[in-house]
Amino acid sequence: MADAGSGSAWSGLLWPARWWARQSLRARLTLLATALFTFAVVTGAVMLLVLQKYALTRVLDSSASKTATDIARQFTSGQNPTTPLPTTGGVNAVQVVNAEDVVLAASPGADPVTPILSRGQLAAARNGTRFDLASTTSDGRLRVLAAKAGTRTVIVATDLSRVDDSLRILTRAALIGSPLAILLMGLATYAVVALTLRPVAALRHGAADITAAGLADQRLPVPGAQDEIHRLAITLNAMLDRIESATSRQRTFVGDAAHELRSPLASLRVQLEVAQRLGPASDWTGLIDDVMVDVKRLDRLVEDLLALARVDEAGEPRREPVQLDELVRTVVDGYAQAQVPVRLSGAQDVEVSGDPDGLRRVVVNLIDNAMRYARTEVAIELEHGSLAGRPIARLTVTDDGPGIAPEERERVFDRFYRIEEARDRESGGTGLGLPIVRDLVRAHGGSVRLTSRPDQADGLQAIVVLPAGPD
Repeated sequence: MADAGSGSAWSGLLWPARWWARQSLRARLTLLATALFTFAVVTGAVMLLVLQKYALTRVLDSSASKTATDIARQFTSGQNPTTPLPTTGGVNAVQVVNAEDVVLAASPGADPVTPILSRGQLAAARNGTRFDLASTTSDGRLRVLAAKAGTRTVIVATDLSRVDDSLRILTRAALIGSPLAILLMGLATYAVVALTLRPVAALRHGAADITAAGLADQRLPVPGAQDEIHRLAITLNAMLDRIESATSRQRTFVGDAAHELRSPLASLRVQLEVAQRLGPASDWTGLIDDVMVDVKRLDRLVEDLLALARVDEAGEPRREPVQLDELVRTVVDGYAQAQVPVRLSGAQDVEVSGDPDGLRRVVVNLIDNAMRYARTEVAIELEHGSLAGRPIARLTVTDDGPGIAPEERERVFDRFYRIEEARDRESGGTGLGLPIVRDLVRAHGGSVRLTSRPDQADGLQAIVVLPAGPD
């Protein structure tokens, strides 16, 4: 029961937060601005009333103090204390009392017998204290102060009715004008916020109308004002451009992958159907050899597709120290029985930071690509270097094959792209080896490019640059 009561109490405390969260941005901004304006108006009105009362009261005190000082000076100079005392400048009544608090003189309208202040108040008034008292002759209030005149005390009372009337008028004006000002402020804020958020509503409706199939023809409206919403619309449109580009690449990739898979599968199917029609009389040994060729093509293609998928999914590769010279040497040793010899030269103790499996695949793909076209040998060189003051490792794979035209050297890094001379899938590969190299090298913070062999008319040189040293 206690827990239930505690939960109900917490629910009651959290209700304003839940209500606030359910409101629209327009309503929240309007409520917040109106609340701040209300606080400012109320605070300003209170301060105005306080300052007005202080100023008017100070004016009355100044006038009363001057009157008391003048009268005290007259009595000090020896004038007759029974003379009727003047009341000017808003002064309502004046009394002069002696040390025994007996009234010696009084102005017209003042009590000639009983002092305005009591004995205790007179003692405090002689020390500078001022009093606000209810008037005995009217419904108003009196402001009373005193000034010493030797052994006598001059008491001056001024009427506070003008101060009260002024404060009453200001209070009524504040009570009438403040709600009107707050209402106008709320309406104006609501209208301004609605006008400001209109481009946001346009962005929302535009985003709701955009479909993945129609990204090429649809973009969000960009408002003319050079404000944050304008920059947001530009940023969102740039994001849509990237999404469209990625979607287009994905569709192209899927279509190319399906096309590449279809060829060996179709070949397998034809060969198996022919063998099925021929029956036991077919050449099973030759059939198996032909089927294995297509199976190897499929295996190589699937392996490359999985490698690309891993690179796209992983993004940033795992990092660990890798002795690149030892890794390259190990890979080169695996080509000892290759028809085209692979020769390694260059620096020792080359350390980089990255994924050993990914770097191994970079080296393997570059060597396989070079061996596919090399005539006599494949040369691999590994060396230290520096770029912009930072140490790098440079891996160069060179073949003496026919080379690639300069205008084709960037396009071969596109997935499934083959130059005309490599259209034969038996010799040209899957068209994924170099794209995998580029993606892996970029993921490691490096670069790869293709150039001609130095001082040679034919051949191709692949240069990979990686940051050297620990991460």
